[in-house]
Amino acid sequence: MNDPNGDVAPIHNAETVGAESILLVDDTLVLRERLSLAMQQRGFRVETAGDYDEAVEVFSSRPTDLAVLDLRMPGKSGLELLRKLLQMKPDTRIILLSGFGSIPTSIDAIRAGAVNFLSKPADADDILSAFMRGDKPIVPEGIVAFPAPSLARNEWEHIHRVLSECDGNISEAARRLGIHRRSLQRKLRKRAPEDPCVPDACDENETSDS
Repeated sequence: MNDPNGDVAPIHNAETVGAESILLVDDTLVLRERLSLAMQQRGFRVETAGDYDEAVEVFSSRPTDLAVLDLRMPGKSGLELLRKLLQMKPDTRIILLSGFGSIPTSIDAIRAGAVNFLSKPADADDILSAFMRGDKPIVPEGIVAFPAPSLARNEWEHIHRVLSECDGNISEAARRLGIHRRSLQRKLRKRAPEDPCVPDACDENETSDS
């Protein structure tokens, strides 16, 4: 990893991060093993799991200082696992990974107690750098510049998040959302609502339209 000045970015390890062990939870075996090897090379005792139940079992017998959780997994989500691990060991520092990062999802993760939220792909250096930033959540760039999403937009994102967690199963998603299957289908046919316009951008649009 290089910085804009062409210097090689420092590679963090167990000593610099101040932790001895890390739990990696991802349902993709290849990614999990590759990240596991990278963390072992950096001096960590590494524990791995492929889903919520396996992670809880591993963590119960061999708790870790750090944890990196995939948001979307078969069964219970990474967000649910995050809450469970913090119940078991409140001082565990946790990062959530997602292949489809969004501001509302990152806020959910931070509110649940995550140190940070990263979008995939993220390598060992990305993850350890996020831990090194300290326990101050790093909110995705742009969150300050944009106003709060509309209620319609929040609903739309929530519906699609639940549908994604159900692997596209509309019946299961409707059950979790507490609405009729046909009602969910009607909502899914709608386009994503627009967020409120940023004041500066709105001014520019008005200028260009005039």
